[in-house]
Amino acid sequence: MVRLRLHDDGTGEYREQTVQLVPPGQDPERAHAYVQAWARSLPSLLACVVDRMGEWSLAPGMLEFPRVVLEQGRAQTTEQLIELFTDPRAVRALAAAADAANTAERIREVCQDLRLGEHADALVGLRRTGIDLIPGSAESGTGLTFLGGLPDLASDVAWPCRGDHAMTFLAQIDLAEVSRCDDDRLLPSDGLLQIFADLTSGVPWHDTAHGPGVLVMAPPPDTREFGTAPAPAGVEVFPRRTVIPAVNLSLPPLDSPFYHDLTDLDLAGRDPADPGAQFAAFIGFLNEFHPPLDDDDRPQHRLLGYADPLQGDPWEQCAIAEPQVPATQWQLLAQIDSEPDALLGDRGLIYLLVPTDALRTGDFTKVRGVWQQH
Repeated sequence: MVRLRLHDDGTGEYREQTVQLVPPGQDPERAHAYVQAWARSLPSLLACVVDRMGEWSLAPGMLEFPRVVLEQGRAQTTEQLIELFTDPRAVRALAAAADAANTAERIREVCQDLRLGEHADALVGLRRTGIDLIPGSAESGTGLTFLGGLPDLASDVAWPCRGDHAMTFLAQIDLAEVSRCDDDRLLPSDGLLQIFADLTSGVPWHDTAHGPGVLVMAPPPDTREFGTAPAPAGVEVFPRRTVIPAVNLSLPPLDSPFYHDLTDLDLAGRDPADPGAQFAAFIGFLNEFHPPLDDDDRPQHRLLGYADPLQGDPWEQCAIAEPQVPATQWQLLAQIDSEPDALLGDRGLIYLLVPTDALRTGDFTKVRGVWQQH
């Protein structure tokens, strides 16, 4: 066991966490090699914490890899382990496996406590890795991932329109940057995503005659020159805001279609003596993995994972618009929230969802948008 103290020289603040490096019952020689390699590789390991979590805040299990290293025999000697621990891609894979294992264990424990053991596997299968886009400082504004501002477009690419109405630019995502947090490997590993939305024409987004209300452009990763594109006259340009990607493991929110076939939400009938307490316990469990949308915690910008519904169910809204794709087959691609200087209507949120099979093939032409406001 070791206790880590992470100190911020700028603010004087620090965080502590106790880490169990080696569980009981391990071979002493391999355990010694593991501890030696872990200590010597700690700067590299902590750098991956920043990459995955977006800040110096250790996630449970982030630095504990015994299940995927010691118990699976991935490396034997100190030097082999150091080579493993100083490879950022390998460490991110180890961290993702450790996080998934810890989350699965927690879900199964709670299911047993709530007498929902028959649904444990299904709930574990619903766990998703989202990528929170955390507002960054001005010093972090040199990358290609940002909200608002102006997009980087090739000289021969026109500003997108819906009909004859120019769309508003919402975000640009550098896939090479965010891929380090994409544990589920749903996004391409390089290139850009550029997100536009029709915020001002007044044409409903489900009006197919005018095309979708949102557009996701994925410029080909070729050698053409890209430059900052000027916005057409009259198009609102939001302030450019930098963001830092960070891992977010979650289960679906209660206001979603993913539990309909799982439990029918008939938890009240399981404990006649105290039905309310059991239902409340289940809701509390879900809120651990997907807290309700709270004004104090906004903005909530996100890629992948699950949406934070503001009004109604965005998955069902997509399924109504395209009945051939069931609600549970729509995957959140991006969630863009309002900010004081970048309001989306009445403090609204915009959700971009795409059929899962289209996302896996990199087909962003099938993205649909849902715009919810207060």
